[in-house]
Amino acid sequence: MLRALAIGVVCALLGSVAQIMLKISSESIRFADPSSLMNRYLILGLVLYGTATVLYLYALRGVSVSVLYPVISLSYVFVLLLGGLVLKERVFYWNYAGALLVVLGVALIMMR
Repeated sequence: MLRALAIGVVCALLGSVAQIMLKISSESIRFADPSSLMNRYLILGLVLYGTATVLYLYALRGVSVSVLYPVISLSYVFVLLLGGLVLKERVFYWNYAGALLVVLGVALIMMR
């Protein structure tokens, strides 16, 4: 069970990095120009999402979905941190408070 939950955390992290890659790629994508879809950040983001999905499927073999899926919500926390660090987005104290509530919620679900 611990292994499956650790994989869930990795999935959340991969999905978060994928989200940052997609945000970076969105600046250069022009839908009228299909060649702009060959953006390295877009491709990397999609590969990371695919990898996270495969790992998630593997982790589901070891724990119930009602326990594992909330672990994926840690991606909200990771995106918040990465958005501030990588994208230099403004992060307010209430964002951190919300992230703390997500972490506490995941901890409560895992304490069964």
